[in-house]
Amino acid sequence: MIDLSTLAGLHKHHHELHAYCARCDRWVCLDLARLIREGKGGLRVPFRVSCQACGSNGRVQVRPPQPAHRAPSWTEPPG
Repeated sequence: MIDLSTLAGLHKHHHELHAYCARCDRWVCLDLARLIREGKGGLRVPFRVSCQACGSNGRVQVRPPQPAHRAPSWTEPPG
């Protein structure tokens, strides 16, 4: 079983956790590794976050790992 309900589980399975502030209309990617080092790895999602810029309550969103891909090479158009 894969546990994605804690910060440690999200980090272990390469997910990201983003926070959104409606007042500032901005997203921030939370640093899961730092939060785990600070002893918060067992914190269960969802949890309360507040914006560092304005102090409003925000909301968190779990984002799955994105596949690594390479952009195709660009070539000059013919002729």
